[in-house]
Amino acid sequence: MRSSSPRSSPGFLPLLLGLGMLVFALLQLNDPDPLIWVSYYAAIACACTVAAYRPLPTVAFLGLAAVTAAGAVLTLPGFADWILNRPTSDLWAPMSTDRMYIEHSRELLGLVVAGACLVVSHRLSRQRCQESRRQ
Repeated sequence: MRSSSPRSSPGFLPLLLGLGMLVFALLQLNDPDPLIWVSYYAAIACACTVAAYRPLPTVAFLGLAAVTAAGAVLTLPGFADWILNRPTSDLWAPMSTDRMYIEHSRELLGLVVAGACLVVSHRLSRQRCQESRRQ
């Protein structure tokens, strides 16, 4: 007889978030620097998928969180320039080298989404692990 405990079946939300991050990775194939962004989003997708089945190793979580934070720090000035000095509609405008704030703003927003997926998946996997220990 198969157990129906939370640990025996994958978590739906982390799997869904992992799939979303995989879509993000594929959308980066036409980016000016695809290797960086495809690798980053694919790593987040893998972390979410792992978290669906078992707790993500702390070192992996902290490493990806550090990369996310570093990326946010690097892109924050461009985002601040867009928010404070530019029209909101510029975010949907075509990229050009004289408007790097558009690229930085898009990158920061992607980092925020990916970071949220990472944190949610990590917390859910830890919570499921604690619940299975109580049973």
